[in-house]
Amino acid sequence: MAARLRTLPLALAVSATGNYTASYTPHFQWNIVWMSMLTTLLLQVLSNFANDLGDSIHGADHAERKGPKRAVQSGKLSRLQMANAVKLFASLSLITGSILIWISFHTNWEDILPIFGIGLAAIAAAYLYTNGSKPYGYQALGDISVFVFFGLVAVMGTQYLHTGLLNFDIFLPAVSMGCWSTAVLNINNMRDIDSDKIAGKETIPSILGLEKAKTYHYFLISLGIITWSAFTFLKADFALLGVIPGVFLMVKTSIGIGKSYTTDQLDHYLKPQALATFFCISGVLLLKLLSSPF
Repeated sequence: MAARLRTLPLALAVSATGNYTASYTPHFQWNIVWMSMLTTLLLQVLSNFANDLGDSIHGADHAERKGPKRAVQSGKLSRLQMANAVKLFASLSLITGSILIWISFHTNWEDILPIFGIGLAAIAAAYLYTNGSKPYGYQALGDISVFVFFGLVAVMGTQYLHTGLLNFDIFLPAVSMGCWSTAVLNINNMRDIDSDKIAGKETIPSILGLEKAKTYHYFLISLGIITWSAFTFLKADFALLGVIPGVFLMVKTSIGIGKSYTTDQLDHYLKPQALATFFCISGVLLLKLLSSPF
């Protein structure tokens, strides 16, 4: 329950996108694919555990909060148990991330040190989102963090692990994944807008208000579609059109969000948005498989 399994397809989607962009180069490596996806999953679970712990400490998880009950809030796990789980998954993320970097660069320290620093930053960002004396998730900075780490870092960083290079065109799908991942957080924050205000937690929806937060959501979905379309045009890759079913589900989800008049209705759209992002890259991979010669 604490791992929040419905968020894991989103983590897989951003990692898979970064790996797919590497397939355009001669440097693509399957061992990097599997290890990067494992590391991404561990980081996502770490983030969920840390969020459960931090929100229980800072008061965002309280009786009036909408959505599923959290493990510490409900008493199923103690804060000590959750803190130990956070330490365990931080350690596992560090181990698999270090192996991933070694597979990519071996002893090339000029490449190892910057990417290792980014990995440490990802672990720190997962923890400090709702933990520490001044958690940045309570200062309306969560959206920026998700955009950077679930978009730019996840996509461009994964491609860099394969190639040791950064190409500007990869910025486009990175922005798409960043926007669509941020849209998941925005739905979560729209749902919790009332309880977050009670807890003193500032988020984009708590600042903008529900209706403007819906407009912000439409912007995120639209920008993601525009940048992916530009990438498709640039690469002239038929398989990139495989995002269409996922995009259709995103648009349908956005319409449902627009028609929601109470915040508790919004929880229904969290899973579809995460799955829609997963369906986008899954559709791309399926079209690529079908169009490739056997």
